[in-house]
Amino acid sequence: MKFLRKSPILNLKKNAYPFQQEAFDQIKNNEYFAIFHEQGLGKTKIAIDLTYFWLGDEQVDSVLIVTKKSLIKNWQDEFIIHGNLQPIVLGSDKAESLEKMFAPGFIYLTNFESVRNNLEAFKSFFNFRNAGIILDESTQIKNPKSQTAKAFHAIAPDAKKRIIMTGTPISNRPYDVWSQIYFLDFGQRLGKNFGDFKDEYDLDNNLSKSYSGQIIFKNALNALREIISDCSVRETKKTAGIELPGKKFVVEYVDLEKKQQVLYSKLQKELYASVIKEGKLVEEDVEVILKRLLRLVQIASNPYLVDESYAGKACKLEPLKKIVDKARSEESKIIIWTNFIDNVEWLCKQFDLKGCVGIHGGIDVKHRDKLISNFRTNNSIDILITTPGVAREGLTLVEANYSIFFDRNFSLENYLQAQDRIYRISQKKECYIYKIIAKNSIDEWVDALLAAKEIAARYAQGDITKDEYEKEMSFDFAELLAEVLST
Repeated sequence: MKFLRKSPILNLKKNAYPFQQEAFDQIKNNEYFAIFHEQGLGKTKIAIDLTYFWLGDEQVDSVLIVTKKSLIKNWQDEFIIHGNLQPIVLGSDKAESLEKMFAPGFIYLTNFESVRNNLEAFKSFFNFRNAGIILDESTQIKNPKSQTAKAFHAIAPDAKKRIIMTGTPISNRPYDVWSQIYFLDFGQRLGKNFGDFKDEYDLDNNLSKSYSGQIIFKNALNALREIISDCSVRETKKTAGIELPGKKFVVEYVDLEKKQQVLYSKLQKELYASVIKEGKLVEEDVEVILKRLLRLVQIASNPYLVDESYAGKACKLEPLKKIVDKARSEESKIIIWTNFIDNVEWLCKQFDLKGCVGIHGGIDVKHRDKLISNFRTNNSIDILITTPGVAREGLTLVEANYSIFFDRNFSLENYLQAQDRIYRISQKKECYIYKIIAKNSIDEWVDALLAAKEIAARYAQGDITKDEYEKEMSFDFAELLAEVLST
């Protein structure tokens, strides 16, 4: 050890669940590992137990935990709940962080942006210390071409212990897992070339017309599961034996309002020619297509988002209010999800700001934390309106048991993480997951695409069997998009 400090007092306050203890025992003496437990199963507890064990066993002298900015306070709270050590928080102030890095300490907590923007200092941190690193919500490094992923790949070789954690390792496409595993083993299992891996594991539009391609894709998913099984643990609520109340999915289909339909059809005609040529999709990457079609998603959600002069109604508003009325009659709390910041503000106004709070990326993190706390503890506030970008991960919101998706984009991670804010350990009520879908609109394609992504992810993660995959998997989303765009 290169500095003087007192030995830490390592007293854990709570015992782990059996499935958490099993994961801990499997991981504790390994150089690296992935914790892929389904969201809501207490990955944070496993990480804290590992941190205490490594320090007590002198496998490391320090541990750096990296998470999203919005989850810093959540981690601080978890350390108070589970142990007696508090982490030193490294923020965006480079000079202040540098001073903290090289002062005596054991556990450090920072965010992904701070590491990316202060890479040389963090490299020095790992050279100075015999330190381990834990990445919470590791899908933040899923794109190997991003500066964030490159930064973490650069410091990984100097970390004596490496842990990644996420409940959605395959957050959109199977190839999302490559960069995360590369952080652990530097290409040992999935190869050193992301391009080659991406070609093999891409859920592309051509699969809808290629039976042989579908077989190859299925076999690749099964192989992927086997390849990463020796460096990862995965439990679902079912396999972990967690007894939770029921989880009911409800779809509310609605027709576009007449004026809304006119606006939608006008834009639909403009976009059709840029996306469909001779009956075929111009782009093979459906994410690129959806970005082009984002305004269609906005119109189906709320026409005011694209036309402030719109004088009609939004078709989803009345169904939403009926669901809220039902939940309120049961004295239940509700989370309403939308992908658009302006929608958060607009929806709050639709409820006359009574009994609701709204949070999004434009609100300061500390103020967001206060609003979330108010929602959780104040009985007069029963609606939280938010975007997945700020509330999909890390938060436990079991005070609510209604989760309503006013609109969705192509992100499977957003959808799965968001719905499981309420379906977690300590939930006491039956949970209701509502999707409000505008018929004959882009909503139907998004629904089909997310369904295909989810089945592919569950198979690759080992959540379902081969028979279940073959029964549930559909590649019809490409044809459905052409139908949705046809006028």
